Amino acid sequence: MSTPLMARAETTKLARLLDISDPAQLDFLNELSPEAIRAFRERATDLLFDGDAARMKRVAAATKLVPTAISAKAAERAFGPVLCAAVAGSVEPSRAVDIAKALPARFLAETAVQLDPRRTADIIAAVPPRLVVEVARELLRRDDHVTMSRFVGVVPEESMRAAVPAMGDADLLRIGFLMEDKSAVDRLMGLVTDRLAGVIRAAHEQDLWAEGLDLLDSVGPENRAALGDIAAGLGGEVLDGLIETVRALDAWESLLPITSAMNADSLRVFAERPAVQEESVLASIMNAALSKGFWLDLLPLAVHLQPAQLAVLAARLADKSDEELGDLVTQADSAKLWDAMLPIALAMTDTDRRRMAGLPIMRDPAVLRAVIATTAEHELWSQALPLVDALPDSATPILASCLGDLTREQLLAAVLTAMRSDNIDTLVDVALAQDVDGRARVLDIIDGMDDLDEFLAALTPETPDVVWAGLIEVRAEIPAELRTRLAARADSCGRGGEAADLRAEQA
Repeated sequence: MSTPLMARAETTKLARLLDISDPAQLDFLNELSPEAIRAFRERATDLLFDGDAARMKRVAAATKLVPTAISAKAAERAFGPVLCAAVAGSVEPSRAVDIAKALPARFLAETAVQLDPRRTADIIAAVPPRLVVEVARELLRRDDHVTMSRFVGVVPEESMRAAVPAMGDADLLRIGFLMEDKSAVDRLMGLVTDRLAGVIRAAHEQDLWAEGLDLLDSVGPENRAALGDIAAGLGGEVLDGLIETVRALDAWESLLPITSAMNADSLRVFAERPAVQEESVLASIMNAALSKGFWLDLLPLAVHLQPAQLAVLAARLADKSDEELGDLVTQADSAKLWDAMLPIALAMTDTDRRRMAGLPIMRDPAVLRAVIATTAEHELWSQALPLVDALPDSATPILASCLGDLTREQLLAAVLTAMRSDNIDTLVDVALAQDVDGRARVLDIIDGMDDLDEFLAALTPETPDVVWAGLIEVRAEIPAELRTRLAARADSCGRGGEAADLRAEQA
């Protein structure tokens, strides 16, 4: 939950304690931390309840001297809800429940408003579900979500299950937002799984996106994923409402865990929203990711961004020092998120990409293997080859050994991508650095390509000398027909010397 939302929830509850009808009157407290506001509220509550504790205990003891019916009448007619709430914590739970059963729901609701759940948890837990439902209905009739929220963490599941049908979708949002113990939100959501779409729709339709954002931020990963996917499935307007609320509250650190939990289709829908494509929004998201520890939550979103959006992220990343950039790359590697890092690397300028490729972590054989494995698995050769090209020469033998782990289909995909880009020389250089068996495997794949003419056309007068030199060095291993065609291609590129060298073995 973001700090502004936490502060808003705390001032709302403090306003109730101080009998202030408009919580906005306490907005000046938002400059304090939510923890400080909560500590003040709890201290104020303690002062209210402890100020006359001895007298309350004497009153509680007196309830044992008369029948339950008389105690109930005295509570309603003489004590009133405020005094009853003060005494409740000193009454034996079973006795307190018996008295409550004899009181009308209206009076119990008024008393509940004054209760401190920390002192009466045993009593609340023992109240029968039927009575809980009656009190809940009375509180909801008064739109008293503050009181409802304070008891969710102590009411048994049986009672919660009985009371949930009385709550509307918007009620669930408001109650969840104000709950003391956010760990109980998942328990509440588990009772309304069939209503989650309605809850998200209520956030959009009733301008409760702040409460909705808090709900999305408070639940566990499984529920967060479900709610995020539901939000994406309800249409662009719903997502736009969520994004605008996040922008207004500057709560991007709350949004990123939600998007990272979405499935690929939902995340793609989110990434396509016009607001997400705005440079200012992307900058805010990136700032939250880098300054507040949500870098790994940002990366899944990067997979679905367009080149122009990725360029914004890449430029922001390039502003980091070598040490900071190395740490971010290390985190991505540990989380196995190279499928997100590679598109960002592609969006970098050549200078920034080479700086990233020169980081110490990029010389780690395990990291290079992860890069190649991810590239092959997700067919990201067009994004990976520019990064491979930027790596130092010392990485070539390691990358060459990685090619041996690829299937024939993956190698063919690499060759096809390379010959249709400006990176054919990069792949040829790495492939020829393999051992004899590895080179033979690649040469056999090239020789059997349906698109061999396209491969040959990728060799141009601008192809680096090192590529031609490598082909000449292994010319004895090249199938005869392929060698003949490579020599002919060298001739057409004005490289007569290389053509002659390629033909030399045929004499």
